[in-house]
Amino acid sequence: MIDYQIVASKRIFGLDFLRSLSILLVLFSHISWIYQSEGLVGKMQDFSGLIGIELFLMLSGYLVGSIILKQFLTQQYTFKEVGNFVKRRLFRILPSYYLILLINIFIALLVGFSIPNWWKYFLFIQNFSTPIPTLFPESWSLPIKELSYVLVVLILFAFAKQVTLNFRKTFFLSIVYGLLLFSVVLKIIYHIENPNFSLQQWTAEVRSVVVYRIDSVMFGIWFGYYYAEYKSFFQHNSSLFFWLGILLMTIFVFFLLFFNLNAVAWFWNIVALPFISMSVLCFLPALLLWDKASDKLSELVTFLCNLSYAVYLIHYSIVLFLMKYFIDTSTFSLLQLHIFTLVYLLITFTLGYFFYTYFEKPINTFRVSNFKLNGKKIFQR
Repeated sequence: MIDYQIVASKRIFGLDFLRSLSILLVLFSHISWIYQSEGLVGKMQDFSGLIGIELFLMLSGYLVGSIILKQFLTQQYTFKEVGNFVKRRLFRILPSYYLILLINIFIALLVGFSIPNWWKYFLFIQNFSTPIPTLFPESWSLPIKELSYVLVVLILFAFAKQVTLNFRKTFFLSIVYGLLLFSVVLKIIYHIENPNFSLQQWTAEVRSVVVYRIDSVMFGIWFGYYYAEYKSFFQHNSSLFFWLGILLMTIFVFFLLFFNLNAVAWFWNIVALPFISMSVLCFLPALLLWDKASDKLSELVTFLCNLSYAVYLIHYSIVLFLMKYFIDTSTFSLLQLHIFTLVYLLITFTLGYFFYTYFEKPINTFRVSNFKLNGKKIFQR
């Protein structure tokens, strides 16, 4: 892999696998709405949703953060260069997001649901400092990701003229550490000011709110910096990092399943999310070396990777909501629930395929053809 950037002709199988795994974990988590799962299965689904989004944030932070770093170190970082980066991000995220948002608004109006603060969704601030409203609730991770990038880019742009090229690495890393610390401090303040705790409240008020989650994206950017600087070290010790990640995840799952952590406020408010982020990062060195697999596995993973954004946008508030709204599953047998789930997945991936093929892909093709970094076409996931 070329340091700091992903070139259109160079895809790394391990990263595609991680993205595919992320969307499958999210789907598995939301299937709990069909089965109303409890006990061990319910905990596994809760955990899969938690990990799935963290994988998504870590991978995106690494990929996009590496591009931001490359620009900052090699260019004057003028308004034109920053604007070019912003345009690439807008063309990657907003067309699909806005179309699905409009469909969600239409569905909400059709079924008579109220949609307070609907305008915030168009500015990506629906969950900036408060819990996300009921409309399009799964969209909460997108503002976390995109606003974190915008914040980093704006800070770098504000000081670019004052920072000499030979000091920019240090300055970039200082910004990342500063934002990491800022997010953790906000978590601590929230913990102090909110003595009453429940996991449902934590999910709404901490896990899904931008100002408390900037650190998740920063961890990905942080890894991207050190991987570029010490690539041989991470490659040489990739197995060690991989097994360390397995150990950390095992410890987390063990305590989650066999100890009652539901009421341990300090663990969830302050420790859990950074711990998961660091655990996930341990897998990246090995995944970055996994550049190819068998043809059949590669085709499957590429298919899932390509459809992941479309599936993420439509799977819950559109497909699953409408199916649950028109079909009462409360009296279904287990076999009927399995059939319902299979139909749900078939509809989701079929619609995701058509959405990707006829809407998202053409826009991405235009974006790659017209927006370049240092004269080279880039591939941004």
